[in-house]
Amino acid sequence: MLNRCFEEYKNNIKVCLLFALLLLFVPLFLIPFFGTGTALSSGTIFLEYRLSSSTPLLVLLAVLFLALYSFFVSLVVFAVRRDLSKVKVEFYLDEMVKKFAVRIFIFYTILMVIIFSLSTIASALGMQMMLAFLALAFIISLAFMFVPQAIVVDELPFIAAMRESMSFIRRNIKETLAVLVLGCALLLIVGVLEYVLDLFFMEFFAGEFAALLFTLIFIVPFVEIAKTYFYMLKFNLIRKSELVK
Repeated sequence: MLNRCFEEYKNNIKVCLLFALLLLFVPLFLIPFFGTGTALSSGTIFLEYRLSSSTPLLVLLAVLFLALYSFFVSLVVFAVRRDLSKVKVEFYLDEMVKKFAVRIFIFYTILMVIIFSLSTIASALGMQMMLAFLALAFIISLAFMFVPQAIVVDELPFIAAMRESMSFIRRNIKETLAVLVLGCALLLIVGVLEYVLDLFFMEFFAGEFAALLFTLIFIVPFVEIAKTYFYMLKFNLIRKSELVK
């Protein structure tokens, strides 16, 4: 199955490379607010959970980032759906992909606001509350990890997609664990890549930017491809077709 995911990544490489456009947000996040709430590490831009004068602008940038990110995710998920189910591409590209992207964007934005609000409160209450919040945030993220797939594949509104994500996980524990292991392994590779490059080019932040580039153009689309592939296997016709290959 991993081979099929690599095959799908290769077949849709142009769509996957679109994620590199998100690098345009890096200087917007880091330069104006350097040392005041943002940090670049392990292929991720981190925002500190505290309120400051720059918080409204950071939140606005995050929302803009999520809008573009949601559109790219919808394209990647749809590309895998197209390959496996042979949908009428022209109709869906014209009529549905934008709707999918909007629904995914609404979901991610609501999730971001909830997590940011709770984390800000938890950070003010001490380390124990912060650890409890991190555990809660992981559980929430895990429960809703297949929401983009439910939106694009099943064409559900985002609330129904949240329910379907949880239902899919209950029915497909093995596939969910496979995605988690895959994601953790890829993040470990990112950490090693960043560490090695920083040993030789620390003054140029080469490790941080290389890790972020690798995360955007490979890890994010590849994990979404894997999630979509496993999600599509819930349909008997597609499962049987894939078993023949």
